[in-house]
Amino acid sequence: MRKVSRMALCITLTALTITGCGGANVPDMIDKPMISVAQSGEVTEYLVGEFGAERYNISELSSMAAEEAAIYNTANQTGSTTPVKLEKVEALEDGSGRVGIVYQYDSAESYTGFNEGSLFYGTVGEAIAQEYAVNIDLVSAGGKDGGIFTSDQLKQAVDRRLIIAPYGVYIYCPGKVEYISDNAVMAEDGSVNATAAEEPVYILLK
Repeated sequence: MRKVSRMALCITLTALTITGCGGANVPDMIDKPMISVAQSGEVTEYLVGEFGAERYNISELSSMAAEEAAIYNTANQTGSTTPVKLEKVEALEDGSGRVGIVYQYDSAESYTGFNEGSLFYGTVGEAIAQEYAVNIDLVSAGGKDGGIFTSDQLKQAVDRRLIIAPYGVYIYCPGKVEYISDNAVMAEDGSVNATAAEEPVYILLK
């Protein structure tokens, strides 16, 4: 659905000051691609990168992003809650020509519908009901020496909260992370680093 990030941004990390992070403990200075999942299920996405100024200006980029969100909302909104909100499009003040874009989603389902990557947040039972694969062993978030949570254990833990996140980003979670898939690592700030992964990342919350 979304074309703005692919058309106008080539992700190159920089810093963007953002407040109002939707419940998860995200840093004040955003310097990496990331998503934040709130306990209520709302998702905030942060894009920071090079801006194709030779093709667009900030106003045009903001209009394009807003139009894409509006088109998606017109086709998918069923109640009073807006599925996708464009929170911010702004150039950084360091003169680098870089730009930050922030999207707010009412749910992981809206994030999935608007993006190419899939995001799930709910219980393991809900993931199974929605036909997400849960036949995966997880490792302790404290390190591989902390034990394995087997796929059989995962299938039985139907009431535990689970995040299945796209790769290539840092994920900030609405609670303590206990187990993760072995294609991700814990970052020092408590987020899950999925930037080296090539498949979706599984995060089991305590």
